[in-house]
Amino acid sequence: LREECGVSGWTLLQFLGDAVLVPAGAPHQVQSLTGTISVEQRFLSPENAARLRDHSAHPQLRAQLDGMIFSAVREAVGILRGGK
Repeated sequence: LREECGVSGWTLLQFLGDAVLVPAGAPHQVQSLTGTISVEQRFLSPENAARLRDHSAHPQLRAQLDGMIFSAVREAVGILRGGK
């Protein structure tokens, strides 16, 4: 992959209590050496949500993104009004 695309891989060992942050959109692979519990959180920035919505031809995805955008705006307005 390095020769074809100029992409290098990283190997790391994660120990108890360690967290690994993988940037959005970065391909990654995980190999568990022991029993593991994985917690994942995905984040979609408002800018990317609006861009995805504008370029999506899938009505279901557009509806989900509309709901996310509406919730984010409602929360922001509540914070600006001094409540939550």
